[in-house]
Amino acid sequence: MFKLLKENSVHKMAVSNKNKISNQKRYAFLISPSGYSGKKLLNNAIKILKNWNFEVNYLPDIIDKYHYYAGDYKRRAKEINLAYNDKNSKFIFSIIGGMGAVHTLLFLDYDLIKKSNKTLIGYSDITILLNTIYQKTGKRCLHGPNLWKPIKKYHEKTILCLFDAINKKNYQIAINNQDILKQGFARADIAGGNLTLLERSLGTNYEINTNNKILFIEDVKMKEGWVLDILWHLKLAGKFNNVKGIILGNFVDCGKNINNYLKDFFQDFKCPVIMNQPIGHSEPNLTIPLGETCIIDTKNKFWKIQFKKDFNPKPI
Repeated sequence: MFKLLKENSVHKMAVSNKNKISNQKRYAFLISPSGYSGKKLLNNAIKILKNWNFEVNYLPDIIDKYHYYAGDYKRRAKEINLAYNDKNSKFIFSIIGGMGAVHTLLFLDYDLIKKSNKTLIGYSDITILLNTIYQKTGKRCLHGPNLWKPIKKYHEKTILCLFDAINKKNYQIAINNQDILKQGFARADIAGGNLTLLERSLGTNYEINTNNKILFIEDVKMKEGWVLDILWHLKLAGKFNNVKGIILGNFVDCGKNINNYLKDFFQDFKCPVIMNQPIGHSEPNLTIPLGETCIIDTKNKFWKIQFKKDFNPKPI
């Protein structure tokens, strides 16, 4: 178990139909840049956002299907560009991950995105969109829940943490002793996401930048050996050379011995490394805002997110 510590944040509120990110009406644009979502999952996402006091926009062809995907790559890339060009919506939510977001990267209008004032939210396959858009445009991207499930299946802390990230409220997480792999203190901008997608970016113009970052990693339905091989691939690519800290999220259905594999790989690291943190393909799934300040303090047994007063990262 973990605890959300009070840090002028994580307010107490029951998750009910009265939950609202803001009393003021906000606008959201739904996208499906990866796997096929269909009407049922679309309706789940619409209900959730309306529950949170959002007006919802989406394209009629969001439920298209092409092979495994939510339409072909042209449809999905166009949808992302239109979402960033929408005059009303300030938030862009992904319905579901899966596979296929990588197909869209060549066709995104990064100049348009750079001029916008929107926040992209999602995780899993959306990892490659989050890191690419953040790195190329400096715009806010939140590694947070996709909205395909009925709202009752989201843990209260998943929703509260998302609300805090959207409203730029700091939050702090307690660390259990058994989850500390390497002791230490680190303070740096945070980056990362799904391990498979971080590897998929290597050798491209969209490669993950881990230099002087705290890196968080999670994955799902991978054999222990596959996880280990990807970690070695990242190591050989130099992605751990200058990291300031490592936060290992949940590795769901990745084998009963996955923690032993992770311990073996990270045992010689010189920076703080913590594991079993509530990030990824299970509930709760805490939201991580790319580019914001993260602190890991194993002596005092916590890590936290601190939002910058002036969030203006330089695109790379």
